[in-house]
Amino acid sequence: MTIAILPCRSVPLGLKLLFICILLCLLASLPAAAKDENISAEMGSYAELAFRLPEEVVAEADSAVDVENYTAGKVVKVAMLLNGSRVSLHLLYPCQAPQTELEPAAMKPLIEAYDPVMMQANYSDSMKSFSGRPALWGQMVNQNQIFVAYQPTNQTLALILMDGNMSDELMAGFLGDLRITPKEGSSPLLPGYCPDSTAASAEVNVQSNPAASTEASSQLTGETTAESRQEKLMTSKEKMAADMEAAKERMAATKEKMMGY
Repeated sequence: MTIAILPCRSVPLGLKLLFICILLCLLASLPAAAKDENISAEMGSYAELAFRLPEEVVAEADSAVDVENYTAGKVVKVAMLLNGSRVSLHLLYPCQAPQTELEPAAMKPLIEAYDPVMMQANYSDSMKSFSGRPALWGQMVNQNQIFVAYQPTNQTLALILMDGNMSDELMAGFLGDLRITPKEGSSPLLPGYCPDSTAASAEVNVQSNPAASTEASSQLTGETTAESRQEKLMTSKEKMAADMEAAKERMAATKEKMMGY
């Protein structure tokens, strides 16, 4: 049997990601192992997880599903241990959710808004896809963790952090079969949590250009005053016309009386 290995270049992060890249390429060209165990789980009511592990791998829950706030949105988190090595899954729901598939560089501000520590991460220039979609790969500075970030859907981002001590085979096998499927219509972003961008934009415009705001206010006040004057003027003219008509009627009545005498 001939195994086709897709080209994988060396990356600045060292051999770890290179081995993972090669193993992922190998796994993509091989049929699934019959002895592997299919595992499915849920991230609360927000997403479904599916992956496959060899029988000899012990999988344990390390933390319950948790929903937390962050500056630009909310995150659903869960963690597990694979043979004692920690894997944490973070599903991001930004208030300003992307509507299209993003390139890796466009994902960086979104994950950095979630965790500013990501600004100091070492990113791979070679591995730029995951599960058939654009992705960011890298290593946390001063932390023995490998990470990958991608979009399970256009509106959400997944950040996967793995213990760097995990074997390359286990890491590649787990990632090669991992599927995160957000549930349609389910989101931790409750009404009122995210600021009204329209109102905020208007407030920013007023604060950034108070002179224009004052001018607009003065113009509106002037227009209101002019309209009020016009209404008063029209009312005065109507009253004058009515008075003149009444005076004419009185004069006509007086004339008729005089003619009668």
